[in-house]
Amino acid sequence: MKSSIEPPDDPMRSPACFGDTRIPSELIQKWQGVVNLVADIVRVPASLIMKVEPPEIGVLVASESKGNPYEHGEKAALDTGLYCETVMSTKERLLVPNALVDEKWKCNPDIKLGMVSYLGFPITWPSGEVFGTICVLDTKENAYSELYERLLLQFRDVVEADLRVLCDFDARLAREARARIEGLQASERQLQEAVRLRDEFLSIASHELRTPIASLQLMVQALTRGVVSPTPEATLRAFGLAERQITRLTRLIEELLEVSRIQAGRLSFQFERLDLVALVREVVQRFEVESARVRSPLSFHSEQPVMGLWDRSKLEQVVTNILSNALKFGAGKPIEISVEEAPIGTGRIVVTDHGIGIPPECLPRIFERFERAVSAQAYGGLGLGLYIVRSIVEALGGTVRADSLLGSGSTFTVELPCNVGGPLP
Repeated sequence: MKSSIEPPDDPMRSPACFGDTRIPSELIQKWQGVVNLVADIVRVPASLIMKVEPPEIGVLVASESKGNPYEHGEKAALDTGLYCETVMSTKERLLVPNALVDEKWKCNPDIKLGMVSYLGFPITWPSGEVFGTICVLDTKENAYSELYERLLLQFRDVVEADLRVLCDFDARLAREARARIEGLQASERQLQEAVRLRDEFLSIASHELRTPIASLQLMVQALTRGVVSPTPEATLRAFGLAERQITRLTRLIEELLEVSRIQAGRLSFQFERLDLVALVREVVQRFEVESARVRSPLSFHSEQPVMGLWDRSKLEQVVTNILSNALKFGAGKPIEISVEEAPIGTGRIVVTDHGIGIPPECLPRIFERFERAVSAQAYGGLGLGLYIVRSIVEALGGTVRADSLLGSGSTFTVELPCNVGGPLP
């Protein structure tokens, strides 16, 4: 694989998404961190993100690990028996522990480079078309553990989520451009705002999404360079950190996607008969591990079911964002959650923490996009969680408010009409 391709920092078109969609250098840089981290954790010479561009497949990103024979920008013809071709054609995981003893794989081109074992997963565009693969290769027999498979699969999900964000923004730009051509006279200022919004998202996302990856890289370096002894206990702690940071990445990307839908006016709801008490209790239970980690015990109170027609996933997102906020700023103190029907026909959720509180001058703007009441350097985050909460709650005909005393904690109250989805059956 030695023919040339444009360097990876040159944005590349993606016809599988939209005609003018390009992969920005910010994403390429972030993916570089991903493949470097994968190679370090799995301890292999090569970790790659491949991109298909018929009639060829190219190395979009290659790990900067010792012994990696693949280089940024290499291309190879399709239909030559590469491991990645099978992954893309089947859209399924491929594991080859040792190609040298496998009749199907013993003549594949990667063996000439010394790569005898392979694990890879397909990467797809939001449309379902194949983007390429994410894979690891080794010079020796390697069956790759289930833990390594899960890790590679989670990083694949991160890459696909990035592509969804990118396509959402470009779709919005494309719609506005078409509207202008069709005579809707979209102003130049509106088009510039759409571009500015995309750049703003990518700038903030680039910083926040790199932070978990940087943390993971430091952890791996500490293990691989002997700073921390690679005992089973240390390794388990390392993978625990990896799982938390990947969860954080996933949550940040989900926030970006939801805000994109909100800005485009494309929030959709699937209403069903729900018990608000049961739904909130389930979300609270999911936070038990995180609650114990930050030493902020959660207590839940409700006297009776509160039935209504609501969208389950949207309400789970509302409760998740408010609880995440309470745990982040709760200063290791108890957090109380209650649900009741008050007044009649209205479901009320109240979350109270006893943490750092919110300055009075910040209260009016904490539900705005990218707004924070504290230093972004000290607490991180995109400043989107409460904006998403307000957008969903108001779309459901409800209200959300925050009451706070600086240094003593905050209370968030959500009120939702029980029959927003129609008359109760």
